[in-house]
Amino acid sequence: MLETENFAQNVRDAGQAISSAERAIARTDAEEKMMVAQMKVKAEMQGQKTNAAQERSADESPDVVQARLDRGVAKGQLAAAKAELMACEMEFKIWQSQMATQRFEKNRIYNTD
Repeated sequence: MLETENFAQNVRDAGQAISSAERAIARTDAEEKMMVAQMKVKAEMQGQKTNAAQERSADESPDVVQARLDRGVAKGQLAAAKAELMACEMEFKIWQSQMATQRFEKNRIYNTD
């Protein structure tokens, strides 16, 4: 029973990591959008009237680049958390298979006619 509780705790921990990574992605997405909007306003104040010019100006900003990198890091954390969850599930399935094999062997040994 202790093993099953350990598996359950590992899944809960992985779920928390996924939740945290999802929040980080949402936060970094919002920060990136805010940063792009601010850079577009600055570009407009500098006389760049078209959306393309404002976008280009925002793309060249180091703050926007950093915001996009932060979003990439958050997505990487989500991928790592999902991989951890998959590893927990595989570990449980291996244990489950081993238990089934043991039961089969036990039945075969004790139920010989």
